[in-house]
Amino acid sequence: MKIKLFILFLCLVPALVFCGSVQELTGQNVIPVSVSVTGDVKKPGVYILTTMNRVSEALAMAETQAALLSAADKTSSLVQLKPAPTMKLPSLKDSVAADIYGQRNITLIRQGQKQTLDLLKYYRLGDITQNPYLIDNDVIVISPVVETVTLQGSIRRPGEYEYCDGDKLKDLLDIALGVMDDADLRHLILYRYKDGFTEFDKIEINASGYPKKPNSALETPLNAGDRIIVPPNAEYRKAYKVQVRGKVRMPGVYFVDDKTTLYDLLEMSGGPTQEADLGSSFVFNRLVSESFDPDFERLINFSYLQMTWLEYSYLRTKTRQLKGKYSVDVQKCWSSKGKDANLVLRDGDELYVPELLNGIWVAGQVRHPGLVNWTDGWNWKDYLQAAGGYTNNRKLEGTRIIRVHSGNWIKPTKNIILNPGDIIFVPDKEERYIWTDIKEVLLVASQIMTILIALNTLNK
Repeated sequence: MKIKLFILFLCLVPALVFCGSVQELTGQNVIPVSVSVTGDVKKPGVYILTTMNRVSEALAMAETQAALLSAADKTSSLVQLKPAPTMKLPSLKDSVAADIYGQRNITLIRQGQKQTLDLLKYYRLGDITQNPYLIDNDVIVISPVVETVTLQGSIRRPGEYEYCDGDKLKDLLDIALGVMDDADLRHLILYRYKDGFTEFDKIEINASGYPKKPNSALETPLNAGDRIIVPPNAEYRKAYKVQVRGKVRMPGVYFVDDKTTLYDLLEMSGGPTQEADLGSSFVFNRLVSESFDPDFERLINFSYLQMTWLEYSYLRTKTRQLKGKYSVDVQKCWSSKGKDANLVLRDGDELYVPELLNGIWVAGQVRHPGLVNWTDGWNWKDYLQAAGGYTNNRKLEGTRIIRVHSGNWIKPTKNIILNPGDIIFVPDKEERYIWTDIKEVLLVASQIMTILIALNTLNK
């Protein structure tokens, strides 16, 4: 029993000490203060806070007061709020992100003295002197944004920032949280408008060393309306991004330099697996494949009758063949260990190694369409017979061979040689309607009659 009482005593002592501390904190140290927030805010007025609140919290209330009015007298400009020593500070997302440059020229009137505060330095750089504690009768005035400076390029927080008198290049770079790793600090460009804001000067600044080393160029004073561009260094950590897909031992994305070859990439990916079909493998550049082709985009909106024969042929080729595909023999490259057909890779290249099917795909109007095992010495008719032969709905003289490597459509001949992966396509015959045929006959007949009448008239 004594042990239980002793344990209970040990638990109660810290609780009593904590309660006493909280009572002392809330009863003596936290003093309510009346603060006026005016100017360019959503809800100007008088707010009751505490001496443990800062300027930023008063501004946050003036911006979000609509959510608090339900518990206050809406007809009064004095909004009563309970002292809140543990009030959460406004986050960067809530109070800065929406208006990134509207926090730099804040006037604090305290006991008849004016002080200019730059809250953005507090939010971005942790400068606590720009966000002091409140005292009774403080007046906070938010001025509208009139003058700005623009930061663009390889900057961590690019955008338009409010201009303050005395701003220097380093000040704005610091507030923007510095530059990106690829920034070319040797060639910063400052565009400065002349009087009248119709013409401007282009000034190149060498700001190398920022932010660790001093540089007098960083002390360049800024003017309202200046535009600063930090260009990226295209050679910084330069690497080509290539990809290997399909039947290799280690498919995936690889970063290579501008001297890496196709054979190097095959070795990096572990080489082909036993199921790989290097003969049907291909390399293409995705950046080129996805690039805009104005001719193709124009032709796809035309009907057949609106195109010339050459345009129609180009359109068919574009839809049948992969744009950006390299004309390279992957099988020869691997077999010769890079001595032949060894392509130097570019950024965006992709190597695709399909699975070896060792078959001919017979598609379309045959009785049993599908894959037929490739057999040395067979011609295209042998594969048709293996697929059950033609159906009654096939188009006469319409069979085509689609080459797996090039995508070309070829009319079959007696001596044509098929390779694994090739496709034999048998289209169905076109549906015809009697009325359509009659209209075509009547159209031709009327044209013939017109010609005969014209000739008869000329003879007379």
